[in-house]
Amino acid sequence: MATPSSSCSGGHRKKVQLPLIQCSLCKENTIVVRTSRTPTNLGRIFYTCPDHEKDGSGCNFWYWEEGYMKYLKRNGFIDGEEATEVKKAAELKNASKFDGDVVLRQDDELKKALTDVVSIGRELVVVMKLMLVVGSIGVALLVGIMMK
Repeated sequence: MATPSSSCSGGHRKKVQLPLIQCSLCKENTIVVRTSRTPTNLGRIFYTCPDHEKDGSGCNFWYWEEGYMKYLKRNGFIDGEEATEVKKAAELKNASKFDGDVVLRQDDELKKALTDVVSIGRELVVVMKLMLVVGSIGVALLVGIMMK
């Protein structure tokens, strides 16, 4: 099978092992391969119609790599043996490289969690200072009343 090159959203060129078919929904465009840049799915491959929009508008053709492979198999674009070979190649590629995406994702999640904790800590400090000021004023008022 030919392995066409396609641009990924990250600006790098990647070899695509699965065929890029005509979109079955809009029937106007050829499916493109992209790489997710979201923190949750950083580096994950997906296949979509170029008219698909993140907000759900436009063409609705969109699959993660494994789902696209199942779609191709289910619709007769690839056979079971070819799908197995593609899956094994993807597993081998993932097993043979250091998964820096997971480390980056964990770092991003840790930074977000620490930022949230610091933000909550700052809010607590403000509330405690306010309580201290209100309490001091209350004590001063009580002392003033008792002195009369």
